[in-house]
Amino acid sequence: MQRRKSQIQPANLKKKAIGFVVSEFRREAGFSQERLSADRGFERTYLSRVERGILNPTAIRLWTIANALNAPFHAMVNRMESWVAEQEKARHQR
Repeated sequence: MQRRKSQIQPANLKKKAIGFVVSEFRREAGFSQERLSADRGFERTYLSRVERGILNPTAIRLWTIANALNAPFHAMVNRMESWVAEQEKARHQR
């Protein structure tokens, strides 16, 4: 039997922020990865990799996701920036 490879964990805080916020907005909108992917013509694995911070999507793809979720693009970006600031503050307090 083959062992499952360990999942890649991104070290880049900004990539993590993109994934965290996309996942958060998707869940708030009540979408599954499958539904959002199908609605936008993405592979579900693509969206999964974005949400885990493995892939860095283009701005147009993020905008497409935001539109599908009826969320303003700037709201997603603002939440990403806030998330990074919170994480950096927590790191410095340790």
